[in-house]
Amino acid sequence: MKYFLIFMLAACSAQVVAEAQIFGLVAKSTSDPNFVLAWQACDKAARGNGDFCELLGSSEPANAHLQARAIESALTSDRYAAIAVSVTQSSFIADRLDQASIPVMTFDSPFKKEEKLASLPYVGADNEAFGRDLGRLALAAAPGAGSICIMTVDHDPNLAIRVDALRRYLAGDHPLKSGQRLSGEGGWTEPTRCPKLPSANHREALHQLTGILLDVRPDLLVSVGHWPIVNERAFIATMSALGDEQLNTQIIAGVGKISTGHREMLRQGLLQGLVSIDFEDMGRLVYEQLKYMVKGEAVSPVTYTKSILVPAQPLLDDQALKVE
Repeated sequence: MKYFLIFMLAACSAQVVAEAQIFGLVAKSTSDPNFVLAWQACDKAARGNGDFCELLGSSEPANAHLQARAIESALTSDRYAAIAVSVTQSSFIADRLDQASIPVMTFDSPFKKEEKLASLPYVGADNEAFGRDLGRLALAAAPGAGSICIMTVDHDPNLAIRVDALRRYLAGDHPLKSGQRLSGEGGWTEPTRCPKLPSANHREALHQLTGILLDVRPDLLVSVGHWPIVNERAFIATMSALGDEQLNTQIIAGVGKISTGHREMLRQGLLQGLVSIDFEDMGRLVYEQLKYMVKGEAVSPVTYTKSILVPAQPLLDDQALKVE
C-alpha cells in the first residue's frame, strides 16, 4: 500500500507538471520597469494556476529588429503555449507573427488599424483616452494655452495615438490630420525645433529635454511616455543644474507606476502633472486572456486598463483622481 501511494503521488505530480503552461510576454525592452511590473503580475497570476509567465526581448532600448529576434526565437522554441507582444514597429512586427502556430495577442501597444493583425486581442491603456488625459492636465497647467513641445518616439503606434489625441484635445477637437502639429488651434503652437526621440532612451530624453528648456523654451512640455523622468535621480540632477533656466516651462508626463520620487517631483514643482498606466493590472489581464485563448475560449477584442491622473496642484492627501 505504501508503494502504491508513493506511485499515485508521483503520478499526480507528473500530471501537474505536464499541465503547466508557459506564456511569453515580448516586451519593447526587458529593462523597462513598466514591463517588469507587467511580467511580475502575469507570473503571479499564472503561478496561482500552476502556470508561468516569462519576460522576453532585449534589455536594450526598444528596437524592432531585436524584438523580431525575440519573437522568432519564441515561436520556434516550442516552449510557449501563447505569447503577448508589445508592438514596436507595426508592419515589421506583423510580418514576423503572420504565420504563428500558437495564440498571439498584443499588450501595452497594439498594431495599427490598417495592419492585418490589428484584430488580435489587446490589453492595455486606451491610448486615445490617455492622450486626452494628458491634454486635461496640460490645460490645467496652462489654461491660457501657448507654445508646447510634445516628446514622443518615432514609429510607435500607441504613442502616435496618444499624440494625436493630445493635439485634438488642446485644439478643442478641431479636426487635425494624424501627425499634424498645432499651429494656433486652441491657442497652441508647436515650435518647429521640438524634436522626436529616435528611441526610448532616457539618456537621450534628458539630453533633448535640456536642449528644449534652454533653446526652445516652450510654455509647456508634455512627454507621452516616462523617458525623461524614469531615472528619477538623473532628472532631478538635470533640473537642479539648469536652475532658473527651466522655470518658464511646465512639464507633464505619462508614466507607469507612480513612485514616491514622482510625487516628490510634483511637490517641488519640477512636474505639473502625471498620467499613470496600471501595468500590474495589465499583466494580470494578459495572463487571463492568454489562458482563455489557449483553451479556445472567446476573449474580448479590447480590454482597457484604467488611467490615473495626478495633478501637481492640488495634490490632496496623496490621492490621485481615478478615471474610468
